[in-house]
Amino acid sequence: MQAPKPLALSRLKKRCVKKRLPANTARIQPLDRFIGQQRAEQAVRFAIAVPDKGYNLFAMGDNGLGKRTMLRRFLEKHASTRSAPDDWCYVNNFESPRKPWAIRLPAGMAVTLKKDMEALIKELRHAIPAAFEQESFVEKAESIREDFSEQQETMLKEIAAEASKHQLKLILQTPGGYSFMPVDDEGEAYAVKDFNELPEERRLVFKDGIELMEKDLRAALRDLAHMEKDIREKQQQLNENITLTAIQHWLSELHDKYADHERVLDYLNALQKDLVENVEIFLEEDENSDAVTRASPDHKIPARYQINVMTTNDADSGAPLMIEDMPTHNNLVGHLENVTYMGTVATDFSLIRPGALHRANGGFLILDAGKLLQQPYAWDGLKLALRTGCLRIDTLEKQLTLSGNVSLEPEPMALNVTIALLGDAEQYYLLQRYDPDFGELFKVLAEFESDMPRNEENESLYARLISSMVKEDELLSLNRDALMKVIEVGARQAEHQNRLSLNAADLKHLLREAHYCACADQKDQIDAQAVDQALEGREYRSGHIRERMFNNIHDGTILIDTQGEKVGQVNGLTVLRVGESEFGQPSRITGTVRYGNGDVLDIERSVHLGGALHSKGVMILSAFLNAQFGVDEPLPLSASLGFEQSYNGVDGDSASLGELVCLLSAMSCVPVKQSLAITGSINQFGEVQPIGGVNEKVEGFFATCKERGLTGDQGVIIPVQNIDNLMLSDEVIEACANDQFAIYAVEHVEQAIKLMTGVVSGTANEKGNFAKNTLYGKIQHRLKELCGKPHGKQGKSKRKRTAKKTSSKQAG
Repeated sequence: MQAPKPLALSRLKKRCVKKRLPANTARIQPLDRFIGQQRAEQAVRFAIAVPDKGYNLFAMGDNGLGKRTMLRRFLEKHASTRSAPDDWCYVNNFESPRKPWAIRLPAGMAVTLKKDMEALIKELRHAIPAAFEQESFVEKAESIREDFSEQQETMLKEIAAEASKHQLKLILQTPGGYSFMPVDDEGEAYAVKDFNELPEERRLVFKDGIELMEKDLRAALRDLAHMEKDIREKQQQLNENITLTAIQHWLSELHDKYADHERVLDYLNALQKDLVENVEIFLEEDENSDAVTRASPDHKIPARYQINVMTTNDADSGAPLMIEDMPTHNNLVGHLENVTYMGTVATDFSLIRPGALHRANGGFLILDAGKLLQQPYAWDGLKLALRTGCLRIDTLEKQLTLSGNVSLEPEPMALNVTIALLGDAEQYYLLQRYDPDFGELFKVLAEFESDMPRNEENESLYARLISSMVKEDELLSLNRDALMKVIEVGARQAEHQNRLSLNAADLKHLLREAHYCACADQKDQIDAQAVDQALEGREYRSGHIRERMFNNIHDGTILIDTQGEKVGQVNGLTVLRVGESEFGQPSRITGTVRYGNGDVLDIERSVHLGGALHSKGVMILSAFLNAQFGVDEPLPLSASLGFEQSYNGVDGDSASLGELVCLLSAMSCVPVKQSLAITGSINQFGEVQPIGGVNEKVEGFFATCKERGLTGDQGVIIPVQNIDNLMLSDEVIEACANDQFAIYAVEHVEQAIKLMTGVVSGTANEKGNFAKNTLYGKIQHRLKELCGKPHGKQGKSKRKRTAKKTSSKQAG
């Protein structure tokens, strides 16, 4: 198999066709729809079109794709075509204040009802006291009181006259209490000393008279109590008549206005009854009578007569669209506030506060899944509301404690809302797996793509997306060269020549930074140089770790050779991700061989620095070696592999191709060119498989070679499948154009062997032997020498013990 030639310059980067783009973005119409998200758009349309319960939406995709922005724009457009939902409000339940009523009204009418109620109470505050100050009322009230006084006086006079027959005098001893005192013949009350000196018979006569009169007095007082009750009822009836006269006119107007709303009429009837029974609220100014009214910010009218508007909508505004950035339990489903007044904690229906579900009722609500799941009980509250189809106001304190605190039980409100959860794939699949309710409540998945195909049509749409971002943020327009550069950066971020990244956040950041660079140079538009400055500035700001790494390579702290040849030593390529910085770095891979039983020791795995994927790659290359050279008998040697100066974890199988070349070099004693670095994964047949981060890896080795000095022999070997992933920097492409650097693409390990050693791998003949001048032939010759070479008494006895163990195992 012949070694491949360096890739042509046209394969290293796919550039934009200049004639396809306008002179600048000012001539490009901004984008007004989704691009590259047809699958997600169809899912969103389906979710909002199905009215059945449970068809809520989970928007799945990586951060930065603009899921929130796209959903908001799409739902805003759709919500504007819908009719406005009904209003909801809470009113006092005068019969059972702990269970306020929920009233549903047409859009905009809840606020009207609130204003009408405020106007009514304001009028009654003047009308009721004025009615009770009328002369006719005063005369009737005085007449009732005078009648009672006359009856009381007549009755007491009769008791006093009867007592005088027994030489007793009726006196008022305590407030509201009467008693009898003995008197002499002149009508004067006896002193205690004089009464005690009277004869026993005389005292007994007075005692009997007192007992008799007290009995008559008690009967008279009972009659007076009944008379007083009748008087109070007459007074109450008079008050009710006066109150009805004062309020009936105003209430009748409200009855006529809300005649089509039965629940409002029920409330007005209950209100009328309560006004009549509690008219003293308007007649007495008691600061302590209503703590909630005094302490709450909205105390225009007494709290018991307020209208607590939970949701209100403009009849012409369409359906609501809400975005809740802090989805706590209370912010979602509402809560009940308390007020403290003079050391007393109080609450009532007027302190019920709506949540995002109330405000979005009849429309759409966008939530972030990550933030939602971080808030205690918020997910459970959302599920309960969606599952039951109604909103209940219930405090978390009541749910989580066993205390018997008095709380409210408001009537639930009907819920009709479409939820759009924004999250990533991990969150979606975890919820789907561990929450049985999730699949029933969120039946629609809108999967947002991270990139889209790069073709002429999509490049035009991408240019329109850039134009819309420029106009939205009021940035300088981009000229044609800058536009081409940004599109190429989009392909670089997508890691594919024929795809464009849809990460709107990164794209917008780049445009803003390029705008800053252009303004700093006092340019009237953004050019390619400004875009390059923005990219370089971003790399410099986050490149501290990268700079330190390459400084260590330069001063020899990290051992990397870019010239010469070494046996069992290969330059592998790794990608490091530190925060926002991502860069490639060469890493030395070494391998040694020794007499053994064919095992390959993965040093990284042995010290727990190698991940599962890296260990898998080592096992695959071990299987390849055994299949290539150990078909007839076990390999008589063992090998060790390790990443030199690697002090952090190593994962991924992208180094398995380089590790295999390293082992083949050690087994054959054929040196490997240190001017080449290699990356790629292999399978058990030696076929090369693609890897990730190819651009960063190539540029990382190029930076090392440039620092040491480019010789023209240096280059990088990559899998042939990664050619379409190449979007290299102009600096690397220029070096390749000047024959100072080269990129090779291989399909099989044998091509990599030829490139890195200059020796062909070789092909076995009918007997399974390789030519001695081939790499495989050299390995085969060495293995035969090891199989036939004596290794001393200890080695012989060891082989005998191994043979005995093998035979005993086979026998077993």
